[in-house]
Amino acid sequence: MKKTSFLSSVMPSLAFACLLTLGLTPVIGWEVAIGFGTVSFVSSFLPKQIGVLGLNNSNNQSARESYRIAKDLFFNGLRNLFPGNSPGARPEMVAQGDKECREFVNSRKLSQSEIRLEVRLNATNNTFNFALTGNQINSSGIIFNTENRLTMQDSLVCSEYLIAVGHPASDTDTAWELETYGNAITFGAGPALAINTTFFSHGYFRVTANNDVVAPYRGLFNHWYRPQTQQTAAFGAASPMDQIRGAEDGSITMEPNMLLIGSKGYIPQIVLPTNLAAIGTFDRAVLIFRGVLAQNSTSVS
Repeated sequence: MKKTSFLSSVMPSLAFACLLTLGLTPVIGWEVAIGFGTVSFVSSFLPKQIGVLGLNNSNNQSARESYRIAKDLFFNGLRNLFPGNSPGARPEMVAQGDKECREFVNSRKLSQSEIRLEVRLNATNNTFNFALTGNQINSSGIIFNTENRLTMQDSLVCSEYLIAVGHPASDTDTAWELETYGNAITFGAGPALAINTTFFSHGYFRVTANNDVVAPYRGLFNHWYRPQTQQTAAFGAASPMDQIRGAEDGSITMEPNMLLIGSKGYIPQIVLPTNLAAIGTFDRAVLIFRGVLAQNSTSVS
């Protein structure tokens, strides 16, 4: 194996720094130009992040890795439906079951997707249950027209999720925006304070499945995002709207990924330390699971 000398490894960076210095000298003077050249040379030896993945909605490499992991999770989650899954099964039966399960997973329609769940907030309870599927009932007893629940025949491998709030004018309103913090212009001073403190700063998220706690505690503060540019008055020339990027702001990763199966009894919950001191009549919490959806992948009896 041929070794690379130190001089040969630094020559490209040194040559670039020299050319940068020579090119800038007539424009900004040799003292400043030497400074830029030195910074360029030194920075070439600083450690660089390699293979760092972002959220799936904005990073193709991360989405592809989540897709690969999702196929393995679907396989592991569905393996018990195929031959050879019982203790003491013959090796050839196990191999046949693995083959059939893998073929089943590969034949499903797999796509990047998301499940959107909603629940109305109030000042009389401190626990709010979402309903994952259409046959479940949330704390509000309503299937909102802006929800997108998981069908009982489908499964979703969740790799990231968002918890936000909103201020609809009614239970059927569709002209409202998702918020990642308590905007006083939108919610009013009292509800905004309760959202920023009791809800986002001290509340947490948990998930149970058939009475088994699969995600015991994830702080809502992870989702709290107060943008640099904020609305300070009624929208207009003197007051811009909140800065927000829907693909990322307020979203966090879920590792290990969670397999949500429509035929099982999942109950996502928001738990607050106390009741909200004030909240609007129709104000809502919104939960969005993002990941890989497998259509017609469960057995529904």
